[in-house]
Amino acid sequence: MKLLAIIVALGGFSAPLVTSEHIPLKQVEARGDVPYQPMPGARCPQFWQTAVNVGWTQAQLSTLDYLMWRESRCKTGLRNADDPNGGSFGIVQVNGFWVKWLRERGVLEKASDLYKPEVNLLSALFIYNYADNRYQNGWGPWNL
Repeated sequence: MKLLAIIVALGGFSAPLVTSEHIPLKQVEARGDVPYQPMPGARCPQFWQTAVNVGWTQAQLSTLDYLMWRESRCKTGLRNADDPNGGSFGIVQVNGFWVKWLRERGVLEKASDLYKPEVNLLSALFIYNYADNRYQNGWGPWNL
């Protein structure tokens, strides 16, 4: 099955509000027309373009890069089975707690989808936006 990158469609992407209601989504192909050059010293530059494609902003990329390095050393296939709720998955170690919530919003179908960089980074963005809206700290779920 071909997965499409899913982005929040709010007529110009910044930081969409996330509520407990279903979020309107727009399915689009990954945008290869928006080249992004990682900053010098980036630890996970191979994922910056994907991050931009799914909606992360330039202002968020430095912290996201640190997070990818801290959580997985930029490795996509990692699972920390010791984490609660079924473990944590992929490059930003999305916890299994979020799988049902992300599935309800059309971001993924199953936890193993989190091993795909585009799904993992999009899932992380949804979680970031939820935490930013609810707690005014989008990085909170990762204790940053």
